[in-house]
Amino acid sequence: MNAPVPVQDLPFRSTSLGRSVRARLQFLKSGSKTYLADQHTPHPFHITRPFSISGDPEGMATLYLQSSAGGLYHDDDHHLSVEVEDRAFAHVTSQASTIIHNSHQSGSRVDVELKVGESSWLEFCPEPAILFPGARLKSTLTAHVHPKSRLLFCDAQLCHDPEGGRATFRELDNTISLSRSDGDVFYIDHALVSGGDWFGATDGHRCAGTFLVYDTDCAARISSALEGCIAGFDASNVYAGQTHLADRSVVVVRLLTSTGAHLTEAMQAIWSAIRVAVTGKVPMPRRK
Repeated sequence: MNAPVPVQDLPFRSTSLGRSVRARLQFLKSGSKTYLADQHTPHPFHITRPFSISGDPEGMATLYLQSSAGGLYHDDDHHLSVEVEDRAFAHVTSQASTIIHNSHQSGSRVDVELKVGESSWLEFCPEPAILFPGARLKSTLTAHVHPKSRLLFCDAQLCHDPEGGRATFRELDNTISLSRSDGDVFYIDHALVSGGDWFGATDGHRCAGTFLVYDTDCAARISSALEGCIAGFDASNVYAGQTHLADRSVVVVRLLTSTGAHLTEAMQAIWSAIRVAVTGKVPMPRRK
């Protein structure tokens, strides 16, 4: 009887259908409302119509990103630009997690560029990337912020073996950077980890997430609120901590969880705590 061969070790014959895709979204404010002024969303990008949710900051538009593909495959190269112009408010999320499939000898790439104008507010909160066995992902998130803007975004990954074992992805190369509108880069976060090192680096946890907030007015208040939020987590399910970089008006939260459900619940709680710190109101959850 032949021994089974892990899928990530099977011979690979390149029939690359990798897509190099550039998508963009631009939000403007008219009167008291934010609207989607310009969009280019080629396959596999797809979006819903922007809508408002009761209890959100006045005029904030919520938009869901969707995909008409089954995830990211080898040689896929996707770039998304989100621009929120002066005084516009937008919440951008995704309908579901993105599966990163076996990348074989190549890899998948995702680049997200955020631009936040004066007195604008952007929340960019996609669902986690699910790293399948053999996946290789290079991910960059670059944000350009006006000194008088507010930015909140999350970035999360989940190591998953569909066969229920501990097979892992090949490599995750992840970079987050913040720069001011004059081009001055004031925050860089880079992580490079192989699948073989993942469980050692995360102390056995399958899921990892980052929340980052840039807010020159409320960073200290947000940091205090997040201390209380994190203290309320069940330590057996969620391991988390936060840092306030006062000189840069940045607050960063890191968290590790053993399941995707615990990751989703923790990320939702952190987002809600930030909203309460800024607006005094508990936000309505985004239905997925």
